Amino acid sequence: MKPYNKNFVFQEMTRYNNLISSGTCGNYKIIKNIIKKQNLQGYMYDNKEEYNIDAIQLYKDDVSLMKLTPKEIESSYGAIHAAHGKVGIVGLGLGYVAQEIAMKCNVEEVIVYEISEEVINLYDHNFIQNEKIKIIKGDETKAKGTKFDFFYVDIYEYKLSSRVVQDYKTFNELHEIEDYAFGGLEHFLLSCKYEDIVWVYIPENWIAMSKKAYESLDSSGYIKEYKPLDENLVRKILLEFKELLNE
Repeated sequence: MKPYNKNFVFQEMTRYNNLISSGTCGNYKIIKNIIKKQNLQGYMYDNKEEYNIDAIQLYKDDVSLMKLTPKEIESSYGAIHAAHGKVGIVGLGLGYVAQEIAMKCNVEEVIVYEISEEVINLYDHNFIQNEKIKIIKGDETKAKGTKFDFFYVDIYEYKLSSRVVQDYKTFNELHEIEDYAFGGLEHFLLSCKYEDIVWVYIPENWIAMSKKAYESLDSSGYIKEYKPLDENLVRKILLEFKELLNE
């Protein structure tokens, strides 16, 4: 039933709340807010339950960039589970995904591309050095080409746009990537109409990740609250992917 299990999600939130401390570096800061009586949205479903729990949030100039909530933990679970071998990640954030992937026995190395030195400094302040994790500061689109077994881009803040297609093209031209994934992948694929998606060559790992996400959502009971993405937007992005995936 993972990741759609309240005990699992709260355990992860509590664990990282104990690992990560509040702090400021330049225009960035980490804040721990107690969320009281809020129905925190889940990944792919509308949540109607109310929670009282500490949530770690990363801000830039008082604008929230990300927060470790049920939605973040549930949406990253598939990528963490699928990661193997040499892994590339675009976007460091609070460090949750990089840390979780590095703990896997079948992961040899994790290379994280992060453009903000301040975000890297906040991460270094909270986590001890891990020999598996290498953080490269700079523009990820201008990095040196590398061979990756798994590559994950998580910089879209749950907003589906043509950028996911452009980044797919950019990173696959820059690197030699066996399995590629991006934040929100499962929600995108599960929102596609059968009559549209049947004409598109979908990578096997995308299908596997989406299938597992659906099965978990179904077994948890949250499938009743499933909320697909905008139909017209999904069709537009799928057609853009078709030009690349069907080559």
